[in-house]
Amino acid sequence: MATVTLQTALSKNYDVCVIGAGAAGLALALSLGQAGVKVLVIEQGGFDEGTIDPNERRDFHFSTDTHDPRHLTNREAVAGTLLGWGGRCMPFDPEDFTQDCSRHKHPWSISFNEYARWIDPAAEFLKADSIFRYSSLPNGPDIPGVCLEKVELLNAQDQATNLQERLKNGLEPIDLLPRTRALSFRWETSEKYQVSGLTLTHAGQTCVLPCKKLVLACGGLETTRMLLLEKAAHPKIFASTENALGRYYMGHLTGGMAEITFTDPQLAKQFGYQSGRGRSPYRHRFCLSDGAPSNVAFWLENLAPEDPRQSSGEISLKRLLKKPKDLEDPGNHIANVLKDPIGASNILRSAAQRFMPPSMRRPQRLAFVGPGPYILAYHAEHFPESESQVTLSEERDKFGQRMLQIDFRYGQRTIDALMAGHKLLAKRLKAANVAEIALPEDEAFAKAIEDKARDGYHQAGLTRMSATPGSGVVDSNCCVHGTDNLYVASASVFPVSGQANPTLSVVAMSLRLADHLKRHHRSEVTQ
Repeated sequence: MATVTLQTALSKNYDVCVIGAGAAGLALALSLGQAGVKVLVIEQGGFDEGTIDPNERRDFHFSTDTHDPRHLTNREAVAGTLLGWGGRCMPFDPEDFTQDCSRHKHPWSISFNEYARWIDPAAEFLKADSIFRYSSLPNGPDIPGVCLEKVELLNAQDQATNLQERLKNGLEPIDLLPRTRALSFRWETSEKYQVSGLTLTHAGQTCVLPCKKLVLACGGLETTRMLLLEKAAHPKIFASTENALGRYYMGHLTGGMAEITFTDPQLAKQFGYQSGRGRSPYRHRFCLSDGAPSNVAFWLENLAPEDPRQSSGEISLKRLLKKPKDLEDPGNHIANVLKDPIGASNILRSAAQRFMPPSMRRPQRLAFVGPGPYILAYHAEHFPESESQVTLSEERDKFGQRMLQIDFRYGQRTIDALMAGHKLLAKRLKAANVAEIALPEDEAFAKAIEDKARDGYHQAGLTRMSATPGSGVVDSNCCVHGTDNLYVASASVFPVSGQANPTLSVVAMSLRLADHLKRHHRSEVTQ
C-alpha cells in the first residue's frame, strides 16, 4: 500500500480512518494495518520537515508567558513532532495511576498494569530500549527516600526520517492521504451517535469520505479544536463532555535554579548520558520514592556558560570563542581552560558532531567538573486547574474555521509542590551525606519557577479519560463518551501529567487503542 490520491481514497472502503500521521497516528495505523485492517491515514502536511509559518496565526493566546505558539510546538508532516523531538523516553510511574483523589483530581480509569503492557511495544516502535530501571548506580550510595534507579532513555534519532521513507516508498500496509485537511464530520444516530463521513479539502477540492471508525490523532490542541467545532455544531452529541472538553489543560514544568555540590566528586560522573547497556543512551535521575508532594525527576546540568564557576575548560573555551567581548570576567574563563586542557580539547569533538548524521550524534553531554556545583534541573508534574483551558475564538483561520483561544495556567498548588519536592530532596541528600543543594529563598524560588514555567508541547488533559460520562471526554478505550465510533489517540486523554515526557506513553496508549480496534474488527468480521 502507498500514498493515495483523494479519488483513490474515495473509491475504497476503509475500516478505520485516522486523522494525523504523527507518532500516535502512525503507531496505531501500522499496528492495525499489520493485522489486516484497512486503514487510511489523513495528514495535513507532506513528507517535508513540517515547519509551520510563524506568520500564520493559528491560535489566540491569553498569555504568551506560559505557552509557546503552534509553529514551535507542532509539525505538520508525516511523522509529526518526531521530526523535532529530542527523543527522551520514560514511562508513567505506578503512582501516577493512584486512585487517591487528594493527589489526582481526575484519576485514570485504567490500572497501571493495563497501561504498562504496552510500554515495550511502544519502545520498539520508537527504536528505544525498554528497560527503564537499572538496579543501582555502580558503587552508588543508598539514600533513604530517594530513587536513583529510574533512567531516561533516548530513542534513535533517525526514526522519523525512516518512517517517512518507508511510507513514501509504499513499504507499510496502510494508505496515506497527505496534504489534506479534515473540516467536519457527518453524523448518524443509532443507539449512540456515529461518525458516518468526513468532509475533506484537498488541492481546492472538497468532498465527503465515508467513514466506519474515526481516530483523531492530530495532537492535543488540534484534536480538541475539532471536537469543540463539532460540539458547537452538534451540542446534543457532546452534552456529557460539557465540563471536561478543552478544560484542565496540562503540560509540565521544566527548569533549574538550585545548585547541587557532591560530597564524593566521582558520583557526579554517574549522572551524565551513558551507553553500553543497549542501543539507547541513558542517564540516571533523582526521584523521590515516598512522600513526594508531586511527581518530579531531577538531573544534572552544567552551570551557565558565562558563569566561570562551571570550571569546565570546554565550556569556557566555547564561551571565549563565541563572544569574548561580552564576558565580564574573561580571566576566570581563561583560567578554566588552562586548568582543564583535556576538557578544552573536547571542543573539537563537539564541532565534529555538527557534520554527523543524526543517528551518530551524541546527546547533550555533562562536563564533569568534580564535586560541582551543577544545576539541579527538573521535569515536574502539572496539576490540573479548571481555569487552564482552550475554547473557540471568533477569529477564523485560512480555511474559515474558528481558531482556539488558549488560556494555559499553572496553579499555586503546582508551584508549591515543586518547591516542597526540592526541599525534601535536599533534606534527604544531606542526611545521607551525599550532596548539598543550595536553594533560593522561598519568594525568589517561587518567582524563578513561575518565570521558567511554560509549555504547549505536551498538550495533556484536554480530552481526558474517565470511567463515566460527565467526568471526562473519552472512556477507558479512548472512545468519545456518547459516540460509538469516534476515538482519540493523543496525550490529551491523559488525566494526569506525571513527571515523564509523554511521547512513549502516547505511543503506548495508541497501541492499546489499536488492540481494542483489532478485537472489535475481528468480532465484526466473525458476525
